Amino acid sequence: MAETSGTLGGILNSPRKQRRFFILSGVVLLAGIIAILAATIFRGTGNAFPDKFSNKPAQLNHPEKTVPTSPGQISVMHKFIETAVARHSLRSAYWIVGPDLRGGLSMKQWLKGNIPVLFYHADNGQTVSFKTDYSYKTSALFEANLHAVPGTEDRPSLLFYIGLKRQGGKANGQWLVNYFEPNWRAPIPINPN
Repeated sequence: MAETSGTLGGILNSPRKQRRFFILSGVVLLAGIIAILAATIFRGTGNAFPDKFSNKPAQLNHPEKTVPTSPGQISVMHKFIETAVARHSLRSAYWIVGPDLRGGLSMKQWLKGNIPVLFYHADNGQTVSFKTDYSYKTSALFEANLHAVPGTEDRPSLLFYIGLKRQGGKANGQWLVNYFEPNWRAPIPINPN
């Protein structure tokens, strides 16, 4: 074999390197053939957004109409705070809590007191006022600022979100408490160094 100079000559000067170059060339050729086949024969659905227009009417977003807060909503929330949150009369609390908050507990399990409702010693359970975040025919969300009995809680005042849904999603269903969470985040510790 005659001696060659240049980059390609250095690659092809041994049988092992020639074999590797041949295999690499074959792999590149095979990848090119697969790419051409995929682009021409197996191209899938083509245009995902067809240019044809439908005769059907457009689907529009119709936001729910707001409704004023009802005395029934206020009554359910007061009763919830006085029973489930304070852990008094859990039997009556069971019937005003919706399935999302009840967590699948049976009445027997609920009466043991280990329930998925945050316990808080609220001093103003009967007199707390509620701020409406939204109120629709079948759902509502309120804010309640609860004050603790002095000396019982680390945070003497805590803002809670209380969500209500109508039973069965029907416009005339009973209001049930389906959400109860504090609006509080743990503080980020400051590094003393």
